[in-house]
Amino acid sequence: MKKNCDFYMDKFFALDKNERLPASLTVHLFFCRNCRNFVRKFSLLEKKCSKENMKKISCDSRNVVEIMRRLDSAYEMYNLQKERVSMRQWLVAGATLVLCVVLFEMLAFFASAEFFIFPLSLFFAFSIIMYCVAFVGTNMDFFIKKWKIQ
Repeated sequence: MKKNCDFYMDKFFALDKNERLPASLTVHLFFCRNCRNFVRKFSLLEKKCSKENMKKISCDSRNVVEIMRRLDSAYEMYNLQKERVSMRQWLVAGATLVLCVVLFEMLAFFASAEFFIFPLSLFFAFSIIMYCVAFVGTNMDFFIKKWKIQ
């Protein structure tokens, strides 16, 4: 390579990965076949090497836990699986919510507190909506499997 090519190759190697090429380097690569081939081969080699080194491992792998313990002696591996809420707890919470709606509506009706009924109804409507959102959100995998949603 010529002295001029060495200057542009130094410029190329000074760039970060996926950084945009400067205009002067682009023009040089357009007219210099040797540099263009070298950059193309180097880029292909870099992609191939990075694919070989990227292996998927689970987060609870013993190697990961061991590395984390070396980095932080206080590291404890927490269970990454979500704690499931049993269906019984969902039903008890829902029944309690419905019971509260009925009791407070009857209480407001018998106490002749008509001004209190509308805000209370809005509060319970919001509570029921949030209950439904939480139920569907935490059991999303069940609904996806049940209805076979892709």
